[in-house]
Amino acid sequence: MKKYGIIIAIEEYSNSIFPPLNKIEFALNDALSIKKAFSEQLFIEDSELIFLTNEKASRTEIINASKKIFSQFTSSDECYFYYVGHGFHSNAQNRITCWDTDNSQLEETSLSLDEILLKPLKNLECQKSFIFVDSSAEELKSRNKLKSSASNLIEKEMSELVREYPGNSFFLSCFPGEKSHSSAQAKHGIWALQVLNAMNGKDDSAIGKNNAITSSSLAKFLATKIPQYITKTMFINDRQSPYSIINESTQSILMQFESDEDELSKNVEIQFNQYVLSREQNIPYKNLSAFNKSRHKTPKDYNSFSSKLATELAQDEFLKVEIEALFENARKTLRLKNSNTVKDPEGGSLHTEYFRYNISAQQSSEDFTEITIRRELELRVPLANFPMPIDEIFKDGFDTITFPIRGSLNVDSLEDALYELEDEDLGTFENKDNYFLFFPKNIKGISKVEISKNTLKICFASSGSSVVEILEYTQQTLVVMAATLKNLLS
Repeated sequence: MKKYGIIIAIEEYSNSIFPPLNKIEFALNDALSIKKAFSEQLFIEDSELIFLTNEKASRTEIINASKKIFSQFTSSDECYFYYVGHGFHSNAQNRITCWDTDNSQLEETSLSLDEILLKPLKNLECQKSFIFVDSSAEELKSRNKLKSSASNLIEKEMSELVREYPGNSFFLSCFPGEKSHSSAQAKHGIWALQVLNAMNGKDDSAIGKNNAITSSSLAKFLATKIPQYITKTMFINDRQSPYSIINESTQSILMQFESDEDELSKNVEIQFNQYVLSREQNIPYKNLSAFNKSRHKTPKDYNSFSSKLATELAQDEFLKVEIEALFENARKTLRLKNSNTVKDPEGGSLHTEYFRYNISAQQSSEDFTEITIRRELELRVPLANFPMPIDEIFKDGFDTITFPIRGSLNVDSLEDALYELEDEDLGTFENKDNYFLFFPKNIKGISKVEISKNTLKICFASSGSSVVEILEYTQQTLVVMAATLKNLLS
């Protein structure tokens, strides 16, 4: 078995063609870092790695490189593909642009993703691939007068490969209709940055069972981290929702980490100053007013477009209404400054100098026929610095507070500590596959505490607990569990 890699990155397009396609910020930085990760983390040999950027990524060069790779490829080999540049869908084909793609002849001078990648993988009966595509047609459509027959990439031809050979996985930087953003501070595309953080072990929340990054754990990681990154570090009136096309029942392993548990456990740290307050509400698809029985079908399984439909159905009824109401309330009470406020009703977010608030709608992972409406609040200043009581703004309350955990838990030590709490009659606990549940006694308002590899989560009995109540009851819980947490951190 060999691993083959193909990296194509176009930051600047040929200026001999006028007008050239728009520049892709930091595409070269992304590609160089991905190349290093392919080499150092995936152990792809230089002789099995194709690296094409800017003028080297011409249409002819990409065709020749693809043929070279697949002329050596066998069904037992693995393919790792990364593309960053403009892409679009036209005439039933997903297409990627090349360095010499002509703005006025996009189809004729671009390449079919199926021809250069998907068809060879299918013909060679490839059992495992990881395909990363950082592309959007939105820039082409808005700035390059893309013909109306062309649109964003669609998943049909990718889904067909995954259905036939479940070990193949696709990761796309954004949903159709969205843009793929970059960060001037990080000097990377924000999607590429998170892919790199996962592969380089900088964020262990990408790691799933058996200390491995799998297609499933990576998909969940990217879907969570990209919106969080935008929320926490960028003031843009836009959203980016990465998605994947994978077989959930086939856990393809991207990389396996070997770790010294004892050494890693010494570096465990609970980020008590980075908590997120949240509340979830589950509603059947058919109960939303925008659900039209003649146009929509209740989903029978979990997939990216069912989740996208959830957002569309809930947009007017929940996202827009709640963000507009919250903005009006906060504007009057906090006297918000426009320069420090970003309101995106359609995207379900309101970011101010005092807090970041998001409301999202996704297909429920537990009941595919339901939509999960999730509200999240992250304070940007200490509670004492709020100019007025915070519960006058967030009147509906929350039911969960979550603290991130950095490092790797010593599971045996944590289990022993929870047994001690149970022996002292301070509560009961359950050992689940991937986390522990602790049910404390005699702590007002608390229903359970959940400790997983990456989070400490405290859940409340009431779905409408005020912010002040949550922080007060959380403090009481942490006091009761002080010895346990100390054991966890030792």
